[in-house]
Amino acid sequence: MQIYNEIDLNHAQHDAIEQLRNRCFPEHVVPRSYYKQRPHMRALTYEGDRLVGHMGLDYRVIRVGEHTLNVLGVIDLCIDPSVQRQGLGSQMLAQLKDYASIRPVDFIILISDLYEFYTANGFRNVAHMSSWLRINEHQNFGVGVDLIDDLYVQPISGKPWPKGHFDWLGYLF
Repeated sequence: MQIYNEIDLNHAQHDAIEQLRNRCFPEHVVPRSYYKQRPHMRALTYEGDRLVGHMGLDYRVIRVGEHTLNVLGVIDLCIDPSVQRQGLGSQMLAQLKDYASIRPVDFIILISDLYEFYTANGFRNVAHMSSWLRINEHQNFGVGVDLIDDLYVQPISGKPWPKGHFDWLGYLF
């Protein structure tokens, strides 16, 4: 797995990400390499010259209760269907944890409905009333407030996950 700054990706890489992302998320097909917003970075895994694994990564500050946290958010983790269930997703998450552990990251966070997969990979499912910037098809629709119960967190810095309202200080991953 290699991590790239979003701005450094070329057209061929964006095309490959778009195709992989749309194969893995057929209910959210879009004509671009991201769904809501460009991530800051991309973690890419190749088999030869074929892209087989992808994670968008956002590094940002969030607020939970009275605590400000540095988080690395995982967006659209997807593994090519031809190589799924062979451990590649778990391997990418382990490499991401190693990457984050030597940087100022308190938690890796993501939203998913894959409870068994993420808990088996060291994530804990948490639920919070949350507020975030509602974005759809490159338009801002104001601030959303609702219970987010499919949030997963993995501690990196040793801090405990706080209680309280979760302010994303931006869009949902």
